[in-house]
Amino acid sequence: MSDTPPEKRARTEATVDDAKPVHFNRGFLDEQFISKFHTAFTDAELAQHTNVESNGCQAEIMAQPFHTGRLHSVFSAEFLRALRRELAGLTWHERANDLYAFHQTDDLALNTNTHIRALRTYLAGDEFVAFMEQITGVQLTRGHLDLAAQRYKPTNHLLCHDDDVQRGKLTRKIAYIIYLTEDWAPGDGGALGLFAQDNCGNPTEVVARLVPEFNSLGFFLTGHSSYHTVEEVTSDDRERWSVTGWFYGPAETDDMPSSDLPKSVMAEPVPLLEHTCDPARWINAAYLKPQTQAQIQDSFVEQSSTELRDFLRADVFATVQTEVATLWASATEQGPAHVCKYLKAHATHEAAPVTHELLQFLQSTQFACVLSSVTSLDLVRASQQVRRFDRGHYTLVHDQALDPAGLDVVLSLSPAEWIDTWGGSTHYVADADELLSVSPQANSLSIVMRDDGTLRFVKYVNHTAQESRQEISMLFIEDCEE
Repeated sequence: MSDTPPEKRARTEATVDDAKPVHFNRGFLDEQFISKFHTAFTDAELAQHTNVESNGCQAEIMAQPFHTGRLHSVFSAEFLRALRRELAGLTWHERANDLYAFHQTDDLALNTNTHIRALRTYLAGDEFVAFMEQITGVQLTRGHLDLAAQRYKPTNHLLCHDDDVQRGKLTRKIAYIIYLTEDWAPGDGGALGLFAQDNCGNPTEVVARLVPEFNSLGFFLTGHSSYHTVEEVTSDDRERWSVTGWFYGPAETDDMPSSDLPKSVMAEPVPLLEHTCDPARWINAAYLKPQTQAQIQDSFVEQSSTELRDFLRADVFATVQTEVATLWASATEQGPAHVCKYLKAHATHEAAPVTHELLQFLQSTQFACVLSSVTSLDLVRASQQVRRFDRGHYTLVHDQALDPAGLDVVLSLSPAEWIDTWGGSTHYVADADELLSVSPQANSLSIVMRDDGTLRFVKYVNHTAQESRQEISMLFIEDCEE
């Protein structure tokens, strides 16, 4: 497209056929504003937050970590309040998975409510699409616009992702957000968080935020570097309302940037240790009785999962809890953010002698024999992590960082009472179906057989959590030889 601003347009209300006027602020269509904004937004060397003002219109550009624009006072307040009243009368669907939890309308493309129809028709119309092309320098395709409304209730969130999605020969080019909640404060949460990237192109941490502002339009170019999040709503009694979507344009055949993702959240399984130790030193004697093991195995074979409460001896569990509490000061945060976020600790013999010995036992052939007695599986390799999930921590299902199929074994070190509304549960899914969820319980060993078609994730721990999820997480692999 040409870099030359269009001719100056008359400042009249934008109307769409016989629909309600959308009351778009016509000052943004002035050639002086378009030229100033375009020059700044398309400047690859722009490094500072920049304000753009012209003829009473105000806008801003966040230069880092990637260019993000916001226009202030875009429509009339009365129009947006009427729009919100119409949206409130629609059917809202709760959307929840590993990546997000919020409420959303159906696609608004065919909605016939007066203000919804007016907004959709104007945003998809040539005047506004041309305007977005002119201020961003991006070629867009007419007739292709996604539009839906979202409500983020307390604890709702959208975790790290990049919106880089193709649809045939088209791809998302510009993501946009129209904010509909008045008097929103930074302390209410719900900000649009923008991630910096490391040298491999992976997201690291949020370095800039766009706090919801009523009657503002935020937008950014989607692509391999546009990692962002909608941070958790931390208000106890307010909801974050918005209308969001994407403009589309021709897909480009540019190469994907190099990415150094881990093969899985868990480390690569290694051969079991030949460790000589009496299992009775560690395990509740009830689980070492052949009759008990046979009953557990019958249940496991039928359900592919089991949970063993009070698994460790009480004295061992108390000592391990005490020792592990000292390890978190030197723990390392795991990532990248579009795969997981939690703390991983390393238990040395000097810092945590009992825990160190327990970990060796849990990765030994002797413990594998115990597991075999309750699962009938022949296990030959294993990996393990001592990890903690605090508020804001999670794991995601990522198609480039999937755990290999195997036996998931998790020994929970969490406090005795874990409240499900805190999040932090492990979910097992296949296609769109949830097969199982496991909440952390103190001194409980969960055992789940996960095949190639089953994925798992630890649900986001929200701000209401009063404790941390702490555990020894293990993955065992079967002997594949015939």
